[in-house]
Amino acid sequence: MATDMSTPRLLFVSSLILLLFLVVVPSSAFSATNNNMSPSPKAVETKDAPAPVGPYSQAVLTGNTLYVSGQVAIDPASGEMVGGGNVEAETRQVLKNMDAVLKEAGATSHNVVRTTVFIADLGDFAKVNALYAEYFDGPVSPARACVQVAALPKAARVEIDCIAIL
Repeated sequence: MATDMSTPRLLFVSSLILLLFLVVVPSSAFSATNNNMSPSPKAVETKDAPAPVGPYSQAVLTGNTLYVSGQVAIDPASGEMVGGGNVEAETRQVLKNMDAVLKEAGATSHNVVRTTVFIADLGDFAKVNALYAEYFDGPVSPARACVQVAALPKAARVEIDCIAIL
């Protein structure tokens, strides 16, 4: 007879738990418009980095994730390329531009979790890498991909994009 009574008790207890769950958990937790589930993207723009040369944003913030577009060595004040083909001068400007975008969003290099480095000549890897290591001097270096490309915008020798968590 004990087995006959355990089934109704189990159903009763299960029903109480479900009812308690539905009362305690707000219905917004299941809504597709909940900000935590579908944050609205927000463009991040600063005059301290070059204006985009196409239909894209300098960066996009969605939730606590910042996606920074690839930066090349354009001086934001003049709109001209910096470095005259010197990959070290270009890399310094690229990192300066990226830093300005990060700062506008309230981030630093320590918030960066992923980068992609595009270089026109893998022979320049050591020079770019040395400056990259100086910039990303935190306790955890970002994950990274580095690829040689056939060409970059404005005949740049280096371009870097990143993802940061705020």
